[in-house]
Amino acid sequence: MKRYCFVLFLGALLLSACKERTIESTSVLLPVKAVSCSEASVAMNSLLAPYKSTLDEQMNVGVGVCATTMEVGRPESLLSNFVCDAMLRKANELMPTDFALTNVGGLRKPVSEGVVTLRTVYEVMPFDNRVVLLDLKGDDVLALCDAIASVGGEGVSGISFGISGGKAFDVRVGGKPVQRERVYRVVTNDYLSFGNDKMTPLANSLKVYDAGVQLRDLILESISETPVMESVLDGRIYEK
Repeated sequence: MKRYCFVLFLGALLLSACKERTIESTSVLLPVKAVSCSEASVAMNSLLAPYKSTLDEQMNVGVGVCATTMEVGRPESLLSNFVCDAMLRKANELMPTDFALTNVGGLRKPVSEGVVTLRTVYEVMPFDNRVVLLDLKGDDVLALCDAIASVGGEGVSGISFGISGGKAFDVRVGGKPVQRERVYRVVTNDYLSFGNDKMTPLANSLKVYDAGVQLRDLILESISETPVMESVLDGRIYEK
């Protein structure tokens, strides 16, 4: 009986403790000025206008003249040949170099016949890729050519070969057949040097040299140095 009374007492005590609570919500209204997207655009354009005008002036400066429109494509193209010829020429000014390679996917726009502007160069090469030189064994050079053949061709200079069934044949560097044990030097961009874009054999390089220049600047310099920007299709990569 005492235990029963105790339970009743405890229950009553708990019920008395459960009082109803009221939560009050307070809202604070802050004044906000509505601005339309068009108004914001006008304000931003006004702010940037002086800078855009200056930048446009600089980007529209002529840096050279192109003799004929240079497209980019596979297995070879006027633009990729021009760029790789320039790469090989500049690399040989630093150290003896056997051939050049760049990916046509990195050349984003053709160069039209006529005046070439700084804007054109940035549109062709929008990336900040650096020029590097790699020492590569002959076996890896042959594997590299097979990798190039598997995608239908890339930009090259100083090296030539045919493509048949997605494989390279009659690979020649400087007009001579590749010797498997010889070490060759290739100039390319830092993106490819890690084996990207299926150029896996480049990652097997024995040594890497930084040329200390971006590929875009090298292209710009090459255009500026010649009276007329010219290139030819010479069968450096061909399909059988």
